[in-house]
Amino acid sequence: MLITGIKSRPVYDRLQPLPGGTRHIIAGQGSGGRAMLRLLGDMAGLDRPITLLYSQESFSGQDFLAQLQQHSNHPLSAHATNLALIAQLKSLLDESRMGTRVYLAGSESFLGSAMQVITHFDLNRDEVLREHSGTLVRRVWCVHCDTYTENVTQRVYDCPGCSLTLVVRDHYSRRLAAFQAVKADAEVPGELPQAEELDT
Repeated sequence: MLITGIKSRPVYDRLQPLPGGTRHIIAGQGSGGRAMLRLLGDMAGLDRPITLLYSQESFSGQDFLAQLQQHSNHPLSAHATNLALIAQLKSLLDESRMGTRVYLAGSESFLGSAMQVITHFDLNRDEVLREHSGTLVRRVWCVHCDTYTENVTQRVYDCPGCSLTLVVRDHYSRRLAAFQAVKADAEVPGELPQAEELDT
């Protein structure tokens, strides 16, 4: 029933300066701040505008805001939530021009949600890099009630939307930026799979 290897899961990059950029937007969340700091070091001396966006929402509790604030030569917007950061990212991309390069660092949920916005702006593969940071806790979508649940760590869990007991499938939907979950006892009512930690 479950596919191992998760072939549908995106392959992530290591952040590095992209050539040809006339403006650089570096957005990160939680432990992604470490990758942002490394990238800023690699971009030292670059004579192009760099805008920093950082969300302090973090599953791991890591926070790099103080270190990012030390790069005072680049405008930095700090946000309490990933949703607020992604809203500002959309606004920046609304006014962006050709030559904009985007760098993302953070959880799989953050990267997927940000890419949903970026996709609407038709940025090419050579204009966006994504680096995964932290744990691979999953963002899960219930196929029965269309509810998204963040930071799922168990194979079997109860949906907060419809209260069904679901099993998380090893299929990642890029369009939904989430793994799919289906009714756990659909084939044999009352027979649930063994509870286990997700292979993250």
